[in-house]
Amino acid sequence: MNIKNIFNIKKLSFLLMAISMTFIACEDFLDETAPIGLTDDKLTDLSSMNALVNGAYDKMRGFYAYQPMITSGFVRDYVVRNSANWTPYYKWTVSGVPQMFSGNSYNNGMRALNAINTVLTANIDDMYGTQADKSKVLGDAHFLRAAIYFQLNMYYTLPSTGNSIPLITTVLGTNDRVSVATSAAIKAQVESDIEKAREHFKVANGVSTHSAATAMAARIYFFHEKYNLAHERANEVINSGTSSLEANVADIYTKGAGSSEAIYSIITNRTENTFGPQSIGNSNFQADKDKGVASLNPNSLIAQLKNAQPNDKRFSDLFTSKDGLIYVDKKYPSLDSDYIVLRLPEMYLTRAEASIMVNGSVSAAAVSDVNMVRNRAGVTPIAGTPSTADMLEMIYNERSIELCFEYGDRFLNTRRLKKDIVAEGGNGTIPHSNYNELLVYPIPQSEIDIHNLKR
Repeated sequence: MNIKNIFNIKKLSFLLMAISMTFIACEDFLDETAPIGLTDDKLTDLSSMNALVNGAYDKMRGFYAYQPMITSGFVRDYVVRNSANWTPYYKWTVSGVPQMFSGNSYNNGMRALNAINTVLTANIDDMYGTQADKSKVLGDAHFLRAAIYFQLNMYYTLPSTGNSIPLITTVLGTNDRVSVATSAAIKAQVESDIEKAREHFKVANGVSTHSAATAMAARIYFFHEKYNLAHERANEVINSGTSSLEANVADIYTKGAGSSEAIYSIITNRTENTFGPQSIGNSNFQADKDKGVASLNPNSLIAQLKNAQPNDKRFSDLFTSKDGLIYVDKKYPSLDSDYIVLRLPEMYLTRAEASIMVNGSVSAAAVSDVNMVRNRAGVTPIAGTPSTADMLEMIYNERSIELCFEYGDRFLNTRRLKKDIVAEGGNGTIPHSNYNELLVYPIPQSEIDIHNLKR
């Protein structure tokens, strides 16, 4: 199996069947009460641990499913044409974030954590198997817990209090109740988990890989504003040579997990589960005015950057002009395309900005990193050494173009830098101080009621 292919549960279906009663009991329980963990203490072999890990990877399809649409709506990169469902994510100025789709990440994330925490609290050292076999399981479990809690913490933390969601690292009983944790506590757990994943993957890659864990660490440290560590991890990924930029930008998305620049991907497998970011993206961004839901907002930053450099291949090769509208259809070319969560260009842009943040100045290496991304897009490279302020703005624009309509970097990066967001009507902007408290995912009401959660 290609190490970039993040999961294929079909190969372990017999393991899932072996503990199917446990999963069924868990899912029924989670539908009715709090998603707080598996309680079966009889899962004592590596086969069961692998099945739990692969079941958790399956939940990642739903975990990421709505992120591109929701977050692109936050920064108003699209306009809604046909679906009232997505209007609240575009017109959030007064109401904030609705419950409708945002709870999907919470529920899928917590259900995946049920399995992950069972693995991480099990006595794997005493199970029969090689050290490599044990490291594969532990690496995957720590990687997933880091990825899930990083994403949840970024979207569910209430800025005014610094409180986030419950931090659950043990297997809890059905009558146990939890309270919210601080964002700082969750960040510490995320950083600990991703480094443990990296250590285990040094022994042996699992379903995921050491490269994926290192790239995820670079993303985590970047948004945690630990720029020295972000630079180190991004540098390690780039210098490892395990990934390379595609010559043609359109090939990235048609190849999916098979792309040379894909580092961490969610593979689409119709025999297992067709729901995920690719199905949501393909349905909403398709180049059809009657079937597609969203088209490029002419007042958005992305539209402004497109107008400034229309020959940029990230626009000309990935966007379709039709019916007097502009569609972002080539990033989600089919229902069978894989969803790439982490790509090599992000590492170049992260390394470039992190070096500036650490050193307080622009180096030739930072300019070279940005030009690697620009050259592939057919854009005139940056000449000379710009001022620090100018270079940071260039990197912000490059990230905005390169990662638009993907996992959520556009919104997270805009918020990190406290940038303005385009106003709903396109006339003027909304400052960070106005949207920062509004654009917070709501915890599902059922969870609030059961646990008496207060942020």
